[in-house]
Amino acid sequence: MHVAVKVDTDIDTSEPFRRQGSLRRVLSSLPAGETQLSVSAKMIDRPAVSGRSIQKAYSQYQQEYSLIAEYNILQKQEIPGVYVIPSAQSSLLWFGVLFVRQGLYQGGVFRFNIHIPETFPDGGCPHVAFQSRVFHPLVNEDTGEMDLKSGFPEWHRNVNHLWQVVNFLRQVFHKIESRSSVNQKAGDLYENNKEAFREQVRLCVKTSQDRVYDTPAIDDPHYITFDPYNDPLHGPIREAIFKPKLGRSSGSILKNDTIKIVSEKSHRSLVLSRLQLFLAHTLIIFPLDGVVRM
Repeated sequence: MHVAVKVDTDIDTSEPFRRQGSLRRVLSSLPAGETQLSVSAKMIDRPAVSGRSIQKAYSQYQQEYSLIAEYNILQKQEIPGVYVIPSAQSSLLWFGVLFVRQGLYQGGVFRFNIHIPETFPDGGCPHVAFQSRVFHPLVNEDTGEMDLKSGFPEWHRNVNHLWQVVNFLRQVFHKIESRSSVNQKAGDLYENNKEAFREQVRLCVKTSQDRVYDTPAIDDPHYITFDPYNDPLHGPIREAIFKPKLGRSSGSILKNDTIKIVSEKSHRSLVLSRLQLFLAHTLIIFPLDGVVRM
């Protein structure tokens, strides 16, 4: 963080105080009949600053550092299909989007918020709430809040981390758990009527896709928003990402099928690594037929 400090270099020594920069410290004269020693003794006897207020300020700084560390760990996990960024207004609120790439919920684009308790990191499990309707046994259909108790019965400092919450959120859409359902209808359909369950899931996936370009629900510069894909604007960028690097062979010198498959996988890994590098600098991805800006 860069802080601009205005420094006043014009010091007026004629004033009965000394000016330091933009701050003024006024030294009053000694009261009548008082000596410097007696004044010093009175200052020593003054009540000390409350230790509770100092501890509170320290705890806030400690919490900020803990949240920075948690976000760094989350980034290093590289959880596929999930994008998360802290709010610009509160470090206790994180915005996220989940792209489901396989399974019953394939194609879903689910926005969610992570609400971190004020007691973090000492205790209290975060809360996850989806911004659109999600038909799932572990998601309250009225509030959109996900039940995390099956993954985190208790929250333990230095054992549980926010990246684990994000990873749990992703996994429940691939491995569906209905034994402790908060959405009883979803749990019953999953256990007894798979076709009806699939139909409800299909509807919630379609709803999530239809709401991709909705106006942000929160006025926050870090809120993840989407723009429709614009080929004249985004096409050259996309082409540059996937264009093979000049001077690098994209084929294999051997012709058998096994080596060819390995070669294709290696090329795909190269493309993905270049894409990840691009994302790290521009924070733009191409979901479905649109562009997301973070």
